[in-house]
Amino acid sequence: MRRGFTFIELLVALGMLVVLLAIFIPALLNAREGANRVSCANNLKQIGDALSEYARDNGTSRNFPRVRYDSVKRPAGYAAFTGADDANPFAAASAVQPNDITASLWLLVRNGYTANVSVFICPSAADDTSDTLTDGVGNAVRAAKRGNFRHRGNLSYSYASPFTNAYKFEFGSDVLPAQFAVVADKNPGYSTVDGKPYFPRRDAKPFDLARGNSLNHGQAGQNVLYATGHVEWVTTPYCGVARDNIYSAVAATRLEGTHPDLDQPGFIGNEYGPAYAYDSYLVPTASEGPR
Repeated sequence: MRRGFTFIELLVALGMLVVLLAIFIPALLNAREGANRVSCANNLKQIGDALSEYARDNGTSRNFPRVRYDSVKRPAGYAAFTGADDANPFAAASAVQPNDITASLWLLVRNGYTANVSVFICPSAADDTSDTLTDGVGNAVRAAKRGNFRHRGNLSYSYASPFTNAYKFEFGSDVLPAQFAVVADKNPGYSTVDGKPYFPRRDAKPFDLARGNSLNHGQAGQNVLYATGHVEWVTTPYCGVARDNIYSAVAATRLEGTHPDLDQPGFIGNEYGPAYAYDSYLVPTASEGPR
């Protein structure tokens, strides 16, 4: 006569199952994240191709895209996600505000340099979804009739701000050094430690340094598109020119002919812009814009 499992045998079997799950589930999650990082890097390569094509078509300046710059009222600082339904971000009365960083990146979509809005979504940013290319009431509309991404969940990446009066700052494909970060997984903004804003110094311990990484990949690191078009996975935000922090402005105001102290965490906020010629300041941050 066949007998069933005893209670002890059942517990042993369940224990073995728990052990196996503890081994295989993290491995599966790691494999999925690895695939997501590759897909994310491919997104950035496509964005890089679109940026390069835009620059080639931008005459002798070969500048990367940007909307109107208010050099008088706002010589530094930026806006984000304004005027999503405006058809002309360059018009004087446009709802797209001057210095809008996300509208600048939207020019790639608006002008047809990329028709695939899904490239602006990192697969590891679980809450982000592609822009639906609709108007304010949900009707389908051509990208050329839109002025910006609709909300922050439609954009998983940050773009180097060109809105600055920094000394000799140029934003062209032919003038930026190879390690100038142009686009990367979205800026995390400040984290909070003991109720106070915190961003790690370059010499922080690895666990603390990770607080400065993008939220997209669980703060393990970020994919970064550099001025030459190559993409790298890096595990520190200090990965710009001379190990500049790509997610902060190195100083609160324009630097005049002095070499900046790149060991400092820098400044984060929409009132800041790049402080010197090779200061990568990638924005917006993860908390900016309507959801």
